[in-house]
Amino acid sequence: MIAPAGILFDLDGVIYQGDSLIDGASTAINALDRSNIPYCFITNTTRMTKSNLISYLNQLGLRIEPYKIFTASQAAIDYCNMKKFKKILLVVPDSEMKQDFSCFDLTDKDPDAIVLGDMGPLFNFQLLNKLFVKVMGGCQIVAMHKNGYWMASDGLRMDLGAFVAAIEYASGKSAIIMGKPDVNFFKMATIGWKCPHNFI
Repeated sequence: MIAPAGILFDLDGVIYQGDSLIDGASTAINALDRSNIPYCFITNTTRMTKSNLISYLNQLGLRIEPYKIFTASQAAIDYCNMKKFKKILLVVPDSEMKQDFSCFDLTDKDPDAIVLGDMGPLFNFQLLNKLFVKVMGGCQIVAMHKNGYWMASDGLRMDLGAFVAAIEYASGKSAIIMGKPDVNFFKMATIGWKCPHNFI
């Protein structure tokens, strides 16, 4: 049997569902640790910071080192730094995420880019129109992902993708998409592993 170069795990729906670990998750992770097979947890979640996500996993009984989690927000930060953006309009539901983007000037006045996460019930016409106007003014929209829906503890919910699509349709301009399933997101998560990293 050929051992894999490494394994990428999604979190919500793969490692945990709602407020509990999925059966076998801890066993699988322990087996990888014993076999010295590298792995990383990747997530599109924009509803909590990486540090809060780690704390949440700890509460569920899964202790994860920070370097083993790669988030869509990290990818967005790397992208904005690569593009040399200085001013960012950060649109996320968790105000604590501002700490992760502290290397930028967070402002809604003439931003270089909008970094957009899933606002859930906070999405409304006023917010979408505000973002649309800024995109029409030349602002780049950086969506942390473009998922259509997700499974919450109480059933299916619309996700960020529908709202990103609305802004793209109205403005005629394409968003830059971070997170899964973008191939560069997977490659960024595996830097340091013995596998190719030719970014598109």
